[in-house]
Amino acid sequence: MQTISISLFNVGVDPYGIFNSPTWLGLNQVKPEKDKQVRMFKAIEVIRIQPNMVFIGSSRTEFGLDTAHPAVSGVQPGYNLGITGANIYEARRYFEHAIANNPLLKKAVIGVDFFMFGKHKKNQLDFSENRLLISHITLPDKLNSIFSWGVTRGSLKTLKVNQSSGDRVGHFYPDGRRNPNYYIQDIYGGRQGVDIMADLLRKNDFFQSKRRGEPYEISHLEEVKTIVKLCAEHQIECHFFISPAHATQWESIRLSGAWEIFEEWKRNLAEITPIWDFSGYNSITTEPLSRTMTNYMDSSHYYKEIGDLVLNRIFQYNQEIVPEDFGVLLTPETVENHLKKIIKAREIWATNNPEVVHYVESILRN
Repeated sequence: MQTISISLFNVGVDPYGIFNSPTWLGLNQVKPEKDKQVRMFKAIEVIRIQPNMVFIGSSRTEFGLDTAHPAVSGVQPGYNLGITGANIYEARRYFEHAIANNPLLKKAVIGVDFFMFGKHKKNQLDFSENRLLISHITLPDKLNSIFSWGVTRGSLKTLKVNQSSGDRVGHFYPDGRRNPNYYIQDIYGGRQGVDIMADLLRKNDFFQSKRRGEPYEISHLEEVKTIVKLCAEHQIECHFFISPAHATQWESIRLSGAWEIFEEWKRNLAEITPIWDFSGYNSITTEPLSRTMTNYMDSSHYYKEIGDLVLNRIFQYNQEIVPEDFGVLLTPETVENHLKKIIKAREIWATNNPEVVHYVESILRN
């Protein structure tokens, strides 16, 4: 009897948001535990929503792209299928999962990041092949989400959070996009901007390779070829872009000794498919460091307002409000000139912002 009561309690509270249980203000409307089961609940959301449009990528895509943007609002339902910490293999598999659940999927915007292609970047521990390419919740996921002590703790935490702040959005909006404000409070402890940058830069894959004395290596470019092929086979309108992380991220790549590999990666991508490049040292990515930044919550993740500019450029929507230097379409014909322009832009920026260069250098030294 006790086991039955606990299972009913967990299904009713539904802390991971996988049973589509009713939500009540002050009880289970906010679901902070979803952050711990991103790969599970997003796989199940795809089954439930069967989106006609998806955004694919890492947490940069997950935070920044809004499916309600006017340029894509005519292709609904849309879903932000960005996955926290995903490598390019995981991104491709979730794209296939979306197609499997809606073979008539019409549009995809795919954000790629250099770190997603790291040779040693493994699938995250909560990634499971078993929950993909199917149209139901797997038995292990169902049982763990009903009977485990972990889910019961999650249900109790959900109740506690809702009693104190039940009118908040929580970690995710209904379309799968992350809520940066909740993330800042719940994960970063209220810190943002320059207050959190050093921690993130210190942990990134490029600096870690440098500290180990190992050259940073990439692989898995064939995954992009597979995605392009999937789009062609299923007649999906497909757009690729390189995310606009903050300039401090590009400095970390340069200081780690991976800049030439970074450039070669872009050349390789341009050979596979046209791809919009929002990286580099432009008027958006070189925002001055402060504790409350307009464009970035940290060194890696950009806000929705910047994601809106990305979508404006990609879909040629209200381009008059997009900075002229933000977003260049890379092809085999344009990539070399673009790479040279980034080098020149970096030289000008570094000359005018030596304190930021020294800031990133100090993080690597320490």
